[in-house]
Amino acid sequence: MISQERLDLRQRKTRRQLTEALAQLLEERPFADISVVDLCERAMVHRTTFYSHFNDKQELLLYLLEQLEQECVETCLPQEGAANPRQYCLKAAEQALAFFHRRRSLYRACMAAGVQTKAHILEDSVAQELRDRLSKPPFDGHLYGRDPEIAARFYVGAMLSVIRWWLTEPYPLSQEELLRNVARLLPEFPGE
Repeated sequence: MISQERLDLRQRKTRRQLTEALAQLLEERPFADISVVDLCERAMVHRTTFYSHFNDKQELLLYLLEQLEQECVETCLPQEGAANPRQYCLKAAEQALAFFHRRRSLYRACMAAGVQTKAHILEDSVAQELRDRLSKPPFDGHLYGRDPEIAARFYVGAMLSVIRWWLTEPYPLSQEELLRNVARLLPEFPGE
C-alpha cells in the first residue's frame, strides 16, 4: 500500500471517500456482507479506481483502522494543560471517552469484523506515546520511582478495557459517571 504522504490531493480524496463509505456501511451491516461493488457505489468511484488504491476490502478496513488509530493518538492524549500525571491521565480519559463515544457504532462494527489484533496495535501506539510524555518534563519528576513504561501500559490497558466494556454493553454508565469512577481509581502521586 502507498504511504499517505506520497499521495496527491485527488488520491487522498478518493481514499477518504472509500473509508467513509466503509465506515457508513459497517454501521449498517456486517463486514462479511459488504462487497467491493457496495463500497464503490457508496463512494461513487469506479471499481478500477478502488483496485488502484486497495487490493481488497480487507486492506481498506486496515487502512481505515490505521486512520482511526492516528486520530485516536492525536485526539485522546492531551498536548498540554495538566500539572501532574494524574490530571493528565484524567484529561486523556475524558478525551478518549468522547472520541470512542462519537465512534461507538463504528468501533462495535470493527470488533464484529474481527479486527481485535488491530486493537492491540492501537494499545501499543497509545502506550508508547503516553510513556514518552510521562518520561519528559513536566511529568518526569512526578512518577517517584514508577517506571513510565509500566505506568503507561497499565493505564492504557485499563482504559481500553473499560472503554471496550462501555461501548459493547448497552451504556452501563453515563460518560460522566464512568469518568468519576476512573478518577476514583487513579492513584494520587506524592506531592499532588
